Amino acid sequence: MKSPDESRPSRSGTPRSSGPGRRAGDSPDIPGVKWSEADITWELWNLRALQPDASREDLLEIKRRQELVLAREREALAGLWTGDRDILAPGHRFLKQNPELASGVTVSMHLGPYQLLAEPFLAAGLEPAILLNSRAMKSFQPGTEAFVKHLGHRTRIQWIPVGEKGFVRKLIKAIRSKRPVLIYLDGNSGDQGMEETRNRGLKYDLPGREIRVRTGLARLVCRLGCPVHRVSLHWTDQGDLIWRRDPTLTWSRQDRPDLVTRALFDWCFGRIMARPEQWQYWAMLRESSSCFGSIRLDDIRVPTGLREDYRQAYSVCLEKSPETVRLILEKEVEVWPGDVLADLSEDRFYSAAGLRDEDLEPLRRNHPTLAELNAHHGEAWVRFHGLRLCLLGMARLGG
Repeated sequence: MKSPDESRPSRSGTPRSSGPGRRAGDSPDIPGVKWSEADITWELWNLRALQPDASREDLLEIKRRQELVLAREREALAGLWTGDRDILAPGHRFLKQNPELASGVTVSMHLGPYQLLAEPFLAAGLEPAILLNSRAMKSFQPGTEAFVKHLGHRTRIQWIPVGEKGFVRKLIKAIRSKRPVLIYLDGNSGDQGMEETRNRGLKYDLPGREIRVRTGLARLVCRLGCPVHRVSLHWTDQGDLIWRRDPTLTWSRQDRPDLVTRALFDWCFGRIMARPEQWQYWAMLRESSSCFGSIRLDDIRVPTGLREDYRQAYSVCLEKSPETVRLILEKEVEVWPGDVLADLSEDRFYSAAGLRDEDLEPLRRNHPTLAELNAHHGEAWVRFHGLRLCLLGMARLGG
């Protein structure tokens, strides 16, 4: 099974030595892996959500360890297709030692060989239900079904795609039938997808960023009062597969879903932070970041009452003293694919409104005068984009 698409946009323009993760030179020396500067920027930006002070070197060390873990995992999973079942034994022992997991909700995450979560239940003759979003199901289901068939299990997985008509009813029925229900908590994409998560989800603070998380699972388990089992898988440095269970929790209608949600994600990110090189869904941090919510795209930083005065002052400078007044870029600013204007100094994001990343190069190299920008971009550009950069708090006029 695979995580939802984790592709990253590539940044236009020339790599620079400034800014998070920017350094001229060759790609990291990780065998078989090609890295662009845009890759490194995105990965480091994600890592800093968990480790705010992480450096480029910290990121590359995690990526090197990740390559070792994934190589081990690929070898072990490939062995299953040739009859080597050793990788399954820890999960079988785990379920025998924890038979109460045969009913209720089991929450996990995309950590380690997370694809194996359902297998012990199938091997025990149970019929687990897996809740996931429709996009993930398209890539998840075919490979998993082929895997289950190859292993010769008698029972099958019930797939419950979020957002499909009647999915809540199916989920409740599975729980009340005392069947195991498996949920990857870090999928974090309920009805209407991750965009709805960004705009309407519960605010959740990571060490370096605010993200949004779904509360639907918490509301459900509070309503039903069913046990919630917390299970994770990971590899040890010696190559052994560990199934770990934390104490089962049970909530009731008297509990607050927001607090239940925070408790579940505290557990989830605690496991992820302990082994970041084994987490396989880093895109979740970007896709659920509050700063990407559409409600923030045009959040002008200059107070409303001062905007007209600022526009007039800017216009006067442009008309009366363009040879002496300079436009000074004060933040680390980039334009990303998808028409996103990124203030990386404050993790704030806006519509680019047609601005291109290469348009910013004169501002990055020095402090051009308005006249110089007129000659380079044209007066219409300077009147609109120059003023907008000032209103967004990214640039200022200076002598």
